[in-house]
Amino acid sequence: MYPSYYALRRVNPYRGVVHYVDIGEAIAHTFDGVIWHLRADDGYGLVRPVGIWEEGVGLKLGQSAGLEDIIAALETRPALPFPIFDTNELWLLDRENGLPLALLATQRGSTKPAEQLDSEWYPFVLSYTGFFSEALAKRDAIAICPSDAHRDCLARMVNQAARPHAMTQWFQRGQDGIGHGTTGLRLPYEWRARQVRAEDFPELLVRENWNSRLEQSVINDYHRWLAPLLLLWPRLSVATRVRLELEACEKPQWLARVYRLLPTMLNPAQIQATLVAARLEQAQASGGQDDFTKLG
Repeated sequence: MYPSYYALRRVNPYRGVVHYVDIGEAIAHTFDGVIWHLRADDGYGLVRPVGIWEEGVGLKLGQSAGLEDIIAALETRPALPFPIFDTNELWLLDRENGLPLALLATQRGSTKPAEQLDSEWYPFVLSYTGFFSEALAKRDAIAICPSDAHRDCLARMVNQAARPHAMTQWFQRGQDGIGHGTTGLRLPYEWRARQVRAEDFPELLVRENWNSRLEQSVINDYHRWLAPLLLLWPRLSVATRVRLELEACEKPQWLARVYRLLPTMLNPAQIQATLVAARLEQAQASGGQDDFTKLG
């Protein structure tokens, strides 16, 4: 089998883009473009971890015997980032208009969409409590009773826009961004083969236009928080990428983890300056698990 090189997004909750080198009987994946985790068929139908390969170093863990083909595919791979192949997208639908509200899952375009998936949207893994929203903090400052964690407020706000009877739908997205609808949860029959315009899909993870200024600000705070990871998406408008690059520079350590996977840079000087700042921060750090690692 010839090597296949592709990328997939990790969504619900969103944790970035994973890049794969796939030769069939073995596969390697990376979250940062440096450390590659190797997995291979154990001969009994199970795929197990078999080693770690590092860019510029080679095989760090594992035995090279039996891994020659996947190592060769890694050493001769095309430049990163690889194309994103998850063109099947499952969206939580807005109860008011039936349009896509929040991204729930993605799959490779050649894969049959899964029939049963959770209709709850999650902004972060349940153990992550680091999210801070300036909009919610301003509201809390004048509230009689403090609110829940900002992560929980965000999740409740988005999910309530789809309730009480949440609907979901799979769409096959083309290069033009148009969504060709297929199956889903609680869908009216006439929607099962509908087409949804590209402009009716959120450009990022969640719809950004809301009736309430507070709600809209909270969603903007959420996307701002994840800006370094959202920059990994290839098809962003110039305005959105400019905004995300500025916001990503507020998180130097996060940006330093993933910058090798950026499809483009509109302001490379600004990003390079941020990477220098990240190296200085890292040199002064005392160690321990950072906020990025806690995303899961």
